[in-house]
Amino acid sequence: MKHHRLNRREFLKISALYGAGVAMAACVPELTDFSNRQTDTLRSLTILYTNDEHGWMEPANQNGGTASMLQGWQRQDGYSRDGPFIVLSGGDMWTGPALSTWFRGESMVDVMNAMGYSAAAIGNHDFDFGVDALRQRAAQVNFPLLSANIREKATGKTPDFTRPYVIQEINGIRIGLIGLTTLETPVDTNPSLVVDYVFLPYEDSLRDAVQKMKVDGAQLMILLGHLCTGEMRSLAPVATELGIQILCAGHCHEETVEQVGDITIVQSGSFLQKYIRIAVLFNTLSNRLEIVDARLLDNPIRGADPYLSRLVQSWHDRADPILWQVIGYIGQKIDAGMVEMSNLLTIPWLEAYPSASIALFSQRYVQSLPAGELSEASILSTLPMDNELVDVQLTGAQILETMKTRHPSVGGLREVDGTYLLSDGNPLDAQVRYHVLIPDSLYEGGNYYEVRQYDPNGTYTGLDWRTPIVSWVKRLQTSRQSPLESYLGT
Repeated sequence: MKHHRLNRREFLKISALYGAGVAMAACVPELTDFSNRQTDTLRSLTILYTNDEHGWMEPANQNGGTASMLQGWQRQDGYSRDGPFIVLSGGDMWTGPALSTWFRGESMVDVMNAMGYSAAAIGNHDFDFGVDALRQRAAQVNFPLLSANIREKATGKTPDFTRPYVIQEINGIRIGLIGLTTLETPVDTNPSLVVDYVFLPYEDSLRDAVQKMKVDGAQLMILLGHLCTGEMRSLAPVATELGIQILCAGHCHEETVEQVGDITIVQSGSFLQKYIRIAVLFNTLSNRLEIVDARLLDNPIRGADPYLSRLVQSWHDRADPILWQVIGYIGQKIDAGMVEMSNLLTIPWLEAYPSASIALFSQRYVQSLPAGELSEASILSTLPMDNELVDVQLTGAQILETMKTRHPSVGGLREVDGTYLLSDGNPLDAQVRYHVLIPDSLYEGGNYYEVRQYDPNGTYTGLDWRTPIVSWVKRLQTSRQSPLESYLGT
C-alpha cells in the first residue's frame, strides 16, 4: 500500500486552524475516523495527548479543566477506555494550583487515573516535592512513569520510580512508549532534590531503549519527551533512523503540530487548555503509519463528566478548610514579572527577616495571582514550588552581577538615575557585603543561579517563602474598598 500522509496544503490548513485554537465545542470540524478502513493488517488508533498539565484539574480562565476535557474526549472523539485509544502525558503533571500542590500531586494522579492515562514521561517539575513524593506518585498511578535517561549516580541503574519504556497492545498494535526527561532538570527544579541522579544524553538513551523495545516486539514506537519542540526537531533524524514515528514534546509550553519528514511532532501547550488528537492507520506488516491526522484542539468550558466532577470536588473537600478561607482581596491580576509581584513577595520577606536588607527571586518559579478574593490557596497556587528562604552575604558587586546575568526580581533596592539605592536611601556599595534573602532552589543552583559560589555557607532561615506573605496579607485586611494592589505600588 502506498505510504500516505496529509499533504502540505492539508497540513498547513490544520496547523493554521488548530494552532489558532478555533476548534470550539460549538463549531468542531469533522474529525477523522479510520476504523472503517481497518483490515487484518491495517489497524486504527487514536492518541490523546497532553503535556505540562501542572495540576490544572479545575476549570479556569475559560478552560474547562479535566472533567470537561474527559467529556469532550468521549463525545467529540468517541473515546472509551476499552476502544482503540491511548491517552498519554508529556510530564510535569502536578506542580501548580493549590488543589494539586497541597496534596503533593496525589489528587492530580487520582484524576489522571480516572481519565484513563496509559503512560507519562517524567518532567523536571515532577521532582518538585522530592523523590519520596515521586515514589509515592509512581506507586499510585495506574500507568507507568517513563524516562530512559535518568540513572542513579551511585549504581548507574534506572531509579525505582521509573522505567525506560513500556509496550502496550491496543487494537492489535504493539505500541512501544519511550520516555525522556529534560537535561535541564538539575537546574529547573530544586537542584538539591536530584543530586543523586544523572540525566543522560537523549540520543544515547534512545538508541539503547529502542534496541531493547524491538527485541520485545514493539511495532509502533512513540517518544514521550519532556523536551521542547526544537529539541524534538533535532532528534527527528535519529528517530527516523531508529523507527520512532511520533514525537510528543513538552516542557516549553508550546503548541505544535508539524511534520519533519515522516516524523510527526506535537505539543499541546500547557495547563490542559488544549490537547492533541492523533488519528492513525497503522500497517502491522510493515510497522509503518499509513495515514496520520494530528490536530490541536481546545478544551473550552462545556458539559463536564459527572463522575470526574465529583472526584475533583472530593479532593477540594478533603483539603484543610483554612486553605479556602478568604484572607484579603485584590482588584487586578498580578503577573510574575510585575513590580507589584516583586513587592508582594519581598516586602513580607524583609519584614519577617529584618537581618536582610535585600531580597531577590526568579520569576520562573512564580505564577500569576488572579484578581478577586484571596486565600491561602491563592498564595500556594502563585508559589507552588517548596522553598525555604536563605540568607546569603553578597557584595554590592556580586548583587549587581547576579542582576545583570540572571535578571531576578529584587526587593530592597531601587534605581534612581542609574544608581541603586537601598531602602534607607544609601547607595549600593560594590565593596560592602549585604545580607540577601533568596529561595533555596536558587541558592542551590536552580535556574542557573550561581550565588552559592559567593557564599557557600548561607544561612537557612527556616522561613517557608509563602508564610510571611500569608501573614502580611492577613494583617493588611484588604477589601474591595482597600485592595491589595494599593499596598504594592512602585
